[in-house]
Amino acid sequence: MRVRTWAAFIIVNVIVSAAVILTVLFLWERFNPLPIATITPPPLPSLRRQAAHTPAATVPVPIPEETPGPTLYVVQAGDTLSGIARAFNVSIEELMKANHLVDPNLLYVGQTLVIPAHPTVTPSAPATAMTPPEGTPITPPPTITPAGPATIRIRQVLGSDELTSEMVLIRCQGGMISLEGWTLSDAEGNRFVFPAITLFPDAQLRIHSAAGRATPTDLYWGRETPAWQGGELLTLRDRDGNVVDTYIVP
Repeated sequence: MRVRTWAAFIIVNVIVSAAVILTVLFLWERFNPLPIATITPPPLPSLRRQAAHTPAATVPVPIPEETPGPTLYVVQAGDTLSGIARAFNVSIEELMKANHLVDPNLLYVGQTLVIPAHPTVTPSAPATAMTPPEGTPITPPPTITPAGPATIRIRQVLGSDELTSEMVLIRCQGGMISLEGWTLSDAEGNRFVFPAITLFPDAQLRIHSAAGRATPTDLYWGRETPAWQGGELLTLRDRDGNVVDTYIVP
């Protein structure tokens, strides 16, 4: 009986103690609430500060157009000034002015000509070197077609029997030809041998009997007496001795 009494007493004390503790905790939390943690968002960046770091707009700078320079062309065998002018769409006068030429019929193989830019042609793009894609066929530059086989003629004899004015005019018709080793002679044994010189189509060559300095258009024999007389026959032969043309001196 005594044991049950003590057990009941202990249980009642436990229950009462728990109730007291819970009551105290409830009242403490109500009158002394715990601080609530607050989260403060970071300040937003100001518009002025953002503007300071915003890069300025890039204004495209126009690229000045380059003026295309003149074209250079190397004279090939069979070329004529008129043919080169047609191939590059310029006039003969423009070619002569750009290259300081005096005789339009006088050209040399290997001579470099300046082809002026045509004033009416406006380039559609800046003159920039571009490499064509691999496998793209490359169009070769225009090839000047020779004017056909050359024909050499004795055109005229001037000032015969007068050393200072005596000359023979030779003219080339057709294509280009070398006169090296050719001869001009008469029945009296007078014989002029041509040096290494090339005549182009429509070019004219003067052979002077007197002395002087040779040029591409004038050759000088260097005689002390006249060579040709009126009424005699002049014969022009090639290097193999074949007769090319004959002419009776007036």
